[in-house]
Amino acid sequence: MKFIAFSASLLALTLTALASGTDDLLQYDDGIADWFTFEGEYRGTWFNLEDFYPAVDATGFVVNYAEVWFFHVSTQPWDTSYFIGEITDGTPDSPGTVFAHDTGIATHLSPSYIYPMAPCTTSMNFTVTEIPQFSPFLGAPSVASDLSPATKPRSFTVTSSVIDFWQYDFLIRVNGYPTPPVELARTTWASLKATFSQ
Repeated sequence: MKFIAFSASLLALTLTALASGTDDLLQYDDGIADWFTFEGEYRGTWFNLEDFYPAVDATGFVVNYAEVWFFHVSTQPWDTSYFIGEITDGTPDSPGTVFAHDTGIATHLSPSYIYPMAPCTTSMNFTVTEIPQFSPFLGAPSVASDLSPATKPRSFTVTSSVIDFWQYDFLIRVNGYPTPPVELARTTWASLKATFSQ
């Protein structure tokens, strides 16, 4: 497990991570980058369309791109800013088709984008994963997380094939649209979480 302890003073760091705010963006996080982790050989978010379209009107999602946000602390420098980004159909414990597998470059509190290799339509479940492949000992770059408890834990780390669901949400988001087209529910988990955690 790549876990590094940091001083308690870091908990006071709260920086707003601005999102585009369009209906085309699926996200579980509350929009505030408050913490980070180097833990896990893989770090990702599992998107379940039922969380965003409660009436189960959508049967899939056309992914334009995914965003992964990172958090850098000057007292804990990264040994690399490169990572592998993946978009995969299915759940963390039952992955399916790989739609994207590409090298990205992380920057502090700004989105790093992952694009599918070709236009893709997922099933009801899909994952976006950050793999710190170029930093096998430190686990850099460090993915950003919010600090309000997750209503439904969807962010996860994987170490030695063991999936550990995170108690908060990573700032991992997806841009696209559902199939067939439906209106995004106005009370998604992220918006409810942001409303009640204030």
